This record gives sequence, structure tokens and C-alpha cells, in this order.
Amino acid sequence: MNASGRVSDGLCDPQITIEARQLLGLICRKGGADCPLIGEERADEVLAQLAADPSVAVRLVSDAEELPHYTRVEGRVEPQDALNRMRDLKVLQRLGLCPGDTRRARYLIELLFEQVATPWGICAFDTPGWEGCELARSGAYESVRDAGWREVVYCRSDEERAAWREPNERAVAEGEGLFIRSHHLMCMSCWYHGGTGTGPRPNDTLAEVLERIQREPDVPITLVEGPCEACDCCDGFHPESGRCVHAGGLIRDYLKDLDLLQRIGLMPGDTLPAREVMALIFERIGSTTEICGFGDGVVTGHAWRVCGGPDGNDGYVRTRETGVFGADE
Repeated sequence: MNASGRVSDGLCDPQITIEARQLLGLICRKGGADCPLIGEERADEVLAQLAADPSVAVRLVSDAEELPHYTRVEGRVEPQDALNRMRDLKVLQRLGLCPGDTRRARYLIELLFEQVATPWGICAFDTPGWEGCELARSGAYESVRDAGWREVVYCRSDEERAAWREPNERAVAEGEGLFIRSHHLMCMSCWYHGGTGTGPRPNDTLAEVLERIQREPDVPITLVEGPCEACDCCDGFHPESGRCVHAGGLIRDYLKDLDLLQRIGLMPGDTLPAREVMALIFERIGSTTEICGFGDGVVTGHAWRVCGGPDGNDGYVRTRETGVFGADE
């Protein structure tokens, strides 16, 4: 924590740096293969970090950009060097990343298992001279992938989440006020869908937040950036770091928070009665595309996927029509 009270996010100062190809090596090692891409000791060290902390930031690197101009190259390139560079770049290409990119552990492993089904065609080939690793067809990688990302990265248990949910529900129901990240009030509205949404929701306490503001329309809401009071029981909330580690809950949601605050003319930390906050949101934001689709509904990258579709979520439109407070609104 620095003098301003901020905690290092890690994404700009990663705790783990590995060659991109070693990401596959980690999984093969986890699956029991003696992968040559990463040593056993280093693999165990990194795997232990991922198993303990889903928020840990991993930077993927490659020496591709270090290649000299051809006039400075003496002789034939070492085959293993060329193969390793190709492995790095193939992994990065599949993930939609570039050398030097950093992602949180859970995001990265979920993305890897989504985009890379097998190391064959990345680590090894039938082409003479490019045969690569003989373990690429061992099934070690596939066995871990089939088991799922939770085999590699820490995920909160149902018991832990339940233990957090009970006091969270009490705080939402009885606290002097609510502390909610601004765009979650739009999530709540999408789910409510003009009155058709019923709770509780399994991964947050937004249903309980709605019940509180319907019961007490003037309850003060403090608008915050990042994980909030509704997140305590979420499988993507990591209490030790206070971070959201969902694949879709990273930086894009911080922009949603700030975009919404800008549209309604408030700042993080501002507090207003619930009825006033919701009135501002419904008055100034006509569709989720404006906030959750970043204005145009265009997906510019995997980490910036659009929630609610490019044309917006009908649930929000319906709730905007009906409001959330009923006849007395």
C-alpha cells in the first residue's frame, strides 16, 4: 500500500514471468509429463503460486523481438531456438496476446483451456526437423484441461462462499448504508427485468440489495470502484487480495464503473439516496450498450467482451420502464 492508500494491482508489476510456451509446460507437468519446456522445480514453484492465489499476475514473454537484422546473423539458426520462438508465438496468437502481456492467473488458465485443446501443433509436428516434444501426444495436457481450470488455479469452495454470504446478507439488510460498485446497479436492473427477477442470486447479493432499496428507497448508497458489498460470496472474489478474478470481471468492469459515474455526474465515493441514484441512471442511460457495450457494442478484445450483447440487455430496458420501487416511485 502506498501513501494514497492504493494497493499495487500487480498487472503492471507481475509476480510471475515465464516464456509463453512454458504455460503449456506447466499444464503438462501438472499432468505428470516430464516436460522439457520448464524445469520441475520452477514448474512446482509457479503451480504452487497459482494454486494459492487466483489474482497473481503472470507475464508472458518471448525473444521474438530480440532477433537481429539478417546482416548480423552468423550461420544457421539453432533449430531449437526457432521452434521455441514459434511455440511462444503460437501460444500468444491462440490467446490473442502479445509478448509482454500480463493477465491474472485465473483469467489466463481459463483462456488457455478455452483456446488450446492440445499441445500437438504447437509443441510438436510431423515435419522432419520440427518434430519437437515427444510428449505432445502423451495426453498429459489434455487430462488437466479436461478436469478444468480449478485443477490449476485456486477457487473458493461452496463452504467458504456460504460462510461469507451470511454476514454479507446481514450487512446489506441492516447496515447504515450500502457500498455498491456503480455498474452493479445496472446488473441488478438487468436481472430484475421489470419485476420478473427473483432472488437470491447464487454468486452475489444484488437481490438482497434490491430488497433493501425497495424497502428503504432513501437508504444511502456509496458508489465505489471495484469489488463491493455485493461481491463477498462470489466465486470470483478473492478476499485476501480484495480483487475480482473472474475472466470477465477484470479491467473492463472498472471502465464500466467510471463510464457510469461520468454519465450521471458523480465520482467514486459519492453517496446519494437510492431513489436518487436509480433516477439518475434511468434518466441518463437508455441501454446497457452505452456502458456495458462501451458505447458501440464492439468487442475489441477477449478482455473487453460486451455484456448483454451489442444491442443491449432487454432486462435493463424493461426495468427502466417500470422502475424498481413500484407504484410509489
